[in-house]
Amino acid sequence: MSNDADKPDIADSDCLEAFDHLYAYLNGELNDQHKLAKIEHHLAHCRSCFSRAQMERELNQRIKQSGKAETPASLQHRLRKLLDDI
Repeated sequence: MSNDADKPDIADSDCLEAFDHLYAYLNGELNDQHKLAKIEHHLAHCRSCFSRAQMERELNQRIKQSGKAETPASLQHRLRKLLDDI
């Protein structure tokens, strides 16, 4: 017989709660171990939320990588000109 006190509350691990904490979870900012366990349990059992989390992870990765690219000189020149004209 397992100890139910050690398990996350399955009924409380719904999609809305998972979504409310998804960004903190993905950014490693969720320090509440009980909430962390509930989110992980929910993501392991809810295909929709798992897919959403995967999409957000991929999006975050692409945003990080795009920030490493150099801005073309022609774009820099056009932006400076626009700002000077304001």
